[in-house]
Amino acid sequence: MNIDLLNSFDTLDINAKRNQISNELLVIHSLVTKYEIDSGIEPIAKIHNYDINNDKNMSEGEMLTFLYEDIYNIENELILLLNTLNK
Repeated sequence: MNIDLLNSFDTLDINAKRNQISNELLVIHSLVTKYEIDSGIEPIAKIHNYDINNDKNMSEGEMLTFLYEDIYNIENELILLLNTLNK
């Protein structure tokens, strides 16, 4: 990651940072899902879409759980994909 991108992220307020991280996870998941579908594999997980208006009141603990669930689900999608492709 280049320093300019990191500095731009640092200037965001906490709600915008939460949204940006959630968006990055959505992009990663969509790339994995596209490859799964193209390979004939049925995706197994859903990822949250952080709502910048409705989710801004989440506590830090709730937000960490929100992100952890998404990361865990993406990890399982990658494991499924790699196991299927390595057979």
